[in-house]
Amino acid sequence: MPDSALATFAAELKAWRERAGLTQQAFADKLGYSAALVAAVEQCKRAPTGDFAARCDDVTGAPGTFARWQAQVARESYPAFFAPVLAFERDAVRIHGWALGAVPGLLQTEAYAEAVVRARHPAGSAEAIERIVSARMQRQELLRSERPMLWYTVHEGVMRHHVGGRAVMAGQLDKLLGLVSSRRIVLQVLPFTAGDHAGVEGPVTVYEFADAPSVAYTECYGGGRIVEDRQEVGDLVTVVSLIRSNALSPADSAGLIREIRSHVDDK
Repeated sequence: MPDSALATFAAELKAWRERAGLTQQAFADKLGYSAALVAAVEQCKRAPTGDFAARCDDVTGAPGTFARWQAQVARESYPAFFAPVLAFERDAVRIHGWALGAVPGLLQTEAYAEAVVRARHPAGSAEAIERIVSARMQRQELLRSERPMLWYTVHEGVMRHHVGGRAVMAGQLDKLLGLVSSRRIVLQVLPFTAGDHAGVEGPVTVYEFADAPSVAYTECYGGGRIVEDRQEVGDLVTVVSLIRSNALSPADSAGLIREIRSHVDDK
């Protein structure tokens, strides 16, 4: 595309706002957002969320226009190898995952996500980092829908590593404890005492669909791979199952997270 999706969204927003004869403040009042946010989006300093785009559609009377461009903005915020995953998350009925380096993106707090992104992109601009974090938080909108069911196994080291500092980690552990109270989210912890396990080669996510074969996604440093071959997907399902067999039960996992949280000072 000759222009980025973010630049196009910003230009369309300004054009529709001016066509309506509204200042940024007046337009923001109709949206229910701040004028500062409207200005930041028009200047490409902030990425729009799905809710922001939907309200722009309502206020301008341009149904779906801003929502479609917002979807493009979200895809632009991820590397090409990850872009298909957004559709998998949206369409899956169940997501099974194994994580050994960080809390899965769908379960992260904004502060934790920012710390992870900053560590991965130490030379990144504030605007670029904010766009990535905003897009990651946008993915979590599916947690407010009826599906998918999420079932993650996470290494104990992820829970004990103070990403972003003690206060950020305290907030992240609190969020996990809140999420596991949902019937849609199952979280198990693979303890240090489990010893050898099948997940040493890296994170794995398997997406199950109601009317299509399952697909898997694996990731390594600077890249990722979509797995569609049925035999290989089956092998990865076995890997996830073997990891679960060595993990703590969901109840014991929650107990361990609470125990770890009790030792994290959030001040």
